[in-house]
Amino acid sequence: MLKKRKSASRRIYVPSAVSSFFEICDTEPDGSRISDELRIGARGGGFVIQRGNTSRALKSNLGSDSVVINGKSAPDARTSLKVVELLRKDYDIPHVKIYHKIEPPIGSGFGTSGAGAIGATIALSDLFDLKLSLSQASDYAHRAEIESVTGLGTVISLISGSGAMGLVTEPGSFSVGRVDSLLNNFSDYILICASFGPIEKSTVLREEGMRRKVNEFGHEALEQILRDRTPESLLYHSRIFAEKTGIASSKLLKLADDAKKLGAIGATQNMIGNAVHCLVSRSKRRKFLASFGRIVPRNCLFESNLSQSGPRIL
Repeated sequence: MLKKRKSASRRIYVPSAVSSFFEICDTEPDGSRISDELRIGARGGGFVIQRGNTSRALKSNLGSDSVVINGKSAPDARTSLKVVELLRKDYDIPHVKIYHKIEPPIGSGFGTSGAGAIGATIALSDLFDLKLSLSQASDYAHRAEIESVTGLGTVISLISGSGAMGLVTEPGSFSVGRVDSLLNNFSDYILICASFGPIEKSTVLREEGMRRKVNEFGHEALEQILRDRTPESLLYHSRIFAEKTGIASSKLLKLADDAKKLGAIGATQNMIGNAVHCLVSRSKRRKFLASFGRIVPRNCLFESNLSQSGPRIL
């Protein structure tokens, strides 16, 4: 009996990630750009959260590829569309429609483009029986982010599943980079965020003066955190990074400091996003939210459990 061809993939879940600090790694020691996109990436650290992205891929009869995010057409979803383009260079893939259901605020430093790229890659592999391994899927998603200038180190953080509070110590795709994690009981914590809308991050990644600051202070932050591998240290040095680089606004820095005074273990700006993330002990969640909610509008608050799992087929 002939096997019936699928018209839709299964649902693919991918967690989200919040970057607290980073170092851009896209040049050789002589200053020339790295030619292998799988080696381009970032060192840095942050948090993987449960509230993530669910993706499906369907065959399309429209004569073009398209993306739908949270029920709305998203023609500017360039990273997901880039995934289709890259896969089509290696496989005979017809036109498709990608559906994403994204829980975190989009464009605010929650890794949604990277999560979408991973979800789209695995969904397309499932739909067309490409039999991609997790490492191969990571390579396509990572290249899509690099070429779309929507991220540098998100994909390896989400694919690895190595830690809810993690560090990328060597840059690149999952197949070449290296991820480490802080060995704390992640279930003791919750990440509470204040998000104030999307920003364009590609200008930060391209502006030379900003890149120099990011790399100087990102390298310094990683060295300090590796000497004291705790959540407190991660957020303390990330807060210093945000201020020294000039990425953070005075408004967001003040909000992060206020969160610390209200009982957060630490807080800093999302990298890169118009948002602040605060790590809070679960036992203090209700008290913290009551106080934090007085200075942040309720419709700007977002919270999630931490996650130590990677992508999975539902």
